[in-house]
Amino acid sequence: MKKKLIVAFLLLPVLVSAQDAQNWKRQMRFGLGGYPMTELVAYTFGWDAVPRGIALEDLYLDNKGPLYSTGAVSAEISWLFKDWFTFSLTSAANVAWQTYFDAVTGERRGTQTGFLLYVVPQCRFNWVRRDLVKMYSSIGIGGLVGKDMDDDLAVFPVGQVSPVGIEVGRKVFGFCELGFGMMYTGVMAGVGFRF
Repeated sequence: MKKKLIVAFLLLPVLVSAQDAQNWKRQMRFGLGGYPMTELVAYTFGWDAVPRGIALEDLYLDNKGPLYSTGAVSAEISWLFKDWFTFSLTSAANVAWQTYFDAVTGERRGTQTGFLLYVVPQCRFNWVRRDLVKMYSSIGIGGLVGKDMDDDLAVFPVGQVSPVGIEVGRKVFGFCELGFGMMYTGVMAGVGFRF
């Protein structure tokens, strides 16, 4: 049943386009989003999501510096099928890095990096539709491939919800949305182009 729902969700643009192909309007958006929840799990606890206790050998391991992150850098293409409904395919990447220091001397030992790559189809429901301003809510389900600081690769399903978003402009527009989920939590903002 779950596989059928996922396939139907991914094929939604094809099904809708067969009925109303003449009304397609496309847009591309590029944005930068907040802190991914996946990163918190992957880089703090590891992919197993079980907090690791402090063992005796942990006292002599390298000390970790602060964890830095690019946030979710995204590219999206979307199709406006109806005035109230837009389907989008979002891809995003996030890179994180952390410096390690010798526990005894404090000398820098190196930097480790991790990454997360997302593909998330989303349904956007446009509830304000003016010439210059559009407001919407969206929900998406997709997947990610990631590498944590221990070089372990993993593939996971992800979800993303944006209760409120706004686009301002015509052919070229800016957008900002509040959201939470595995791709980003907080604000996603950027620029888009309609064609």
